[in-house]
Amino acid sequence: AGKMLVERRSRRPLPGAAAMSAPSGSAVGGILSSVATPLTVLFWTAVVCVHHATDAAAAAASSNGTNAGNAEGRSGGGFGGSISWSLIKDTLQGTAIRAVEGGPENLQPIDLLFCGVLIVMALELLSFLIKRSGTWFHSKLIPVRGKHLDELSVKDQLFIAMNRIATAPFVYFLLRYLYHEPNAVWDPRKMTATNVLLPIPIIFVIYDFFYTLLHWALHIKAIYGYIHKHHHHQKAPSRATVDAINVHPVEFFLGEYNHIFACFLYCRALGMDLHAATTIIFLVIGAVLAGLNHTRYDCVISLFGVTLYDSKVHDVHHRIPQSNYGQYI
Repeated sequence: AGKMLVERRSRRPLPGAAAMSAPSGSAVGGILSSVATPLTVLFWTAVVCVHHATDAAAAAASSNGTNAGNAEGRSGGGFGGSISWSLIKDTLQGTAIRAVEGGPENLQPIDLLFCGVLIVMALELLSFLIKRSGTWFHSKLIPVRGKHLDELSVKDQLFIAMNRIATAPFVYFLLRYLYHEPNAVWDPRKMTATNVLLPIPIIFVIYDFFYTLLHWALHIKAIYGYIHKHHHHQKAPSRATVDAINVHPVEFFLGEYNHIFACFLYCRALGMDLHAATTIIFLVIGAVLAGLNHTRYDCVISLFGVTLYDSKVHDVHHRIPQSNYGQYI
C-alpha cells in the first residue's frame, strides 16, 4: 500500500501542466503576447528618444549654418518616417563606438537606456526558449512532490519586475569592470582556448563555491525569514526564469554580482587571462541552467560518467530547503 501511495504521488500532475506539454499555437501566442506589449513599448520608447536626440543634433547644426543638408537627411523629415531599422543600426554603431573609445563610462544616458531594453528583450527570449526546450528535446518531467505556486502575488510580480530591471545595470558594471581589468582581453583576434574555453569550468566552480556559502547563510534561521523565505513559497518551480528570479531583490543583487566576483578572482587571484567573450558564454550558460533548475524538465549533464549538473538537485532543495545549496554543480 505504501508503494502504491508513493507511485500515485509521483504521478501527480503539475497544476497547469498543459503549459509544459507540446506547444500549441494558442499557448505560444499567449506567451508571446504576454511579453510583446511591454517590451515593444520599452523598445520603441528608446528608439523614439534616439530619434529626438538625432533631430535635436540636426537642428543645432542647422541653426549654426553647418551641415544643414546632412542634418535634414538624418532627421528624415518626419516623426514616423525616421523610426527605421537604419536608425537602430546607427544607434548601435554609435553606442559601440562610444564604448570602445572611452569605455562604459563614456556611454550617454540614451545609450544605457537602449542597451538596457535590448538586455531585457534578450532575457525574455531566453526565458521563452528555456520553457520550450524540454518539449523540443522530449525531456522527461520531474514528478511533482511539493505544492506548486499557481498564482503569483503582487509582491511576486514586483520582485520579478525589479530583478528584471536590475539585470541591465549589472551587465553595465560587469563590462565596466572588464574594461579596466588588466587581465581581460577584448580583441577578437586574440581569442584562444586558454582565455576562452579554459576559464569556463573554473569560473563556474568559483562562482558556485561562494554561491553555496551565500545560499547556506540565507538559510540561517535569523536571516531566512527576511530574504530567502520568499523564494521558497514555490515548492515545485515550473516557470523557468520567472520562478528563478522570483527572489528578494537583495538576494538577486548578491547572486548576480557574485558573477563579477568570480571573474575578479579568476583574473587576480589566479593571474589568468580572461576574454570578454567568455563572460558572455558564462552568463548565458548560467542563465540557461538556472532557468532549467526552475522547470519540471529532468535535465542531466554528465562527462565521462560524472554528473556535472542535474536539475532534480535544485528541485529537491525547493522541497527540502536544508539541502543542495549549490546552483549549478
